[in-house]
Amino acid sequence: MSVQQLKRVFLEEILPTWSKSGFDEPCGQFVEYLELDGSPQKAGEVRTRTVARQIYVHAHAAHLGVAPSASLAMAERAFANLHRVAWVSGKRGGYARSFNRHTELITDPVRDLYDNACVLLALSWLLTATGKDVYRHQIDQTILAIDRTLIDPFGGWAEDSDGTLPRRQNPHMHYLEATLALCENNRTSGYARSEHKAFALLRSHFFVGPNGPLHEFFGPQWELDDRYGSDRLEPGHMCEWVWLTTRHDRLAHSDNTKICLDLFSTALAVGRMQGSLFLVDTVSASKAISPSRRLWPQVEMLKAFMALHERLGIRGNCTDADDVASAILAAYMTRVPHGCWHDRLDLNGAPMGSTIPASSLYHLWTAVGDQVEDVRPVSSRIPA
Repeated sequence: MSVQQLKRVFLEEILPTWSKSGFDEPCGQFVEYLELDGSPQKAGEVRTRTVARQIYVHAHAAHLGVAPSASLAMAERAFANLHRVAWVSGKRGGYARSFNRHTELITDPVRDLYDNACVLLALSWLLTATGKDVYRHQIDQTILAIDRTLIDPFGGWAEDSDGTLPRRQNPHMHYLEATLALCENNRTSGYARSEHKAFALLRSHFFVGPNGPLHEFFGPQWELDDRYGSDRLEPGHMCEWVWLTTRHDRLAHSDNTKICLDLFSTALAVGRMQGSLFLVDTVSASKAISPSRRLWPQVEMLKAFMALHERLGIRGNCTDADDVASAILAAYMTRVPHGCWHDRLDLNGAPMGSTIPASSLYHLWTAVGDQVEDVRPVSSRIPA
């Protein structure tokens, strides 16, 4: 029952804490992080992706009826602020990468695929929670801006409006996540085309070879090269793709079970140190190259176990999910301020973080939200 315990802790402690400490009322905007004592970030710099993900969490939770009473109003106010400050209009438009919530000045004007994908996810749930046409309009404008500003001749989308290298799978994964949400909530052919285009990149570029692994970094034409760090792998992202592929299969009535099993077995094989339940952050040639294990890969591993249980109906996956949830609660959510967590631990389990990033709120919610939302009839789930 540890998955249910994690869900209870999130809904009763974490989400209420972040709805207060994580929202800067005078500015009408979410913060980037909390200090280690649980107090709000004092500096004004925030990333668009972090703000957007908190908007998403509060809008989605409000739609499901499990959020604090002010959550939806906060999410709408934060988006209005984000759009007013960070939206860049014109032929190469989109949302700027970061801004100062105190001065309301853009601090990084680059339009990044990752940030704009996160805004699209937030907009999808704002539309679902409110039904307001203003969000539908901005969804269409954001998709158009991504396609225009980040057009790339070699497939997928450019990393950002500057054409930064290396190219990365991670922003594309989150664009898939956003378009999945759009398709799940608003079934239109336009959103479906975007979702299929994003998912196709898994087979064509990211998951190379008969059994993978999932690659992270590429050259300008999606080539693998040590110059671009192509030997670096992130087990947490392999787990995240298991969850997203399960959602894609449910939507498209397809069956990518083998890909999911290959992704997950690789993640566990290269990401777990001997004798440990947890995943390290980054590996190369099956060896850890970052002496840390952040919270978010553990949550993505939990989600992968739950997705495989949904897909295959194997009881052991459910037991494994409970074991991971129990380990997360014990290692990451003890000796911390109320409603907070350790973001990063070293390989011996000692805390390493200097802040409590708001980005982990999103990862935790995506695990909890599935448990709140999963009321589909058994007949509509993916067959074994």
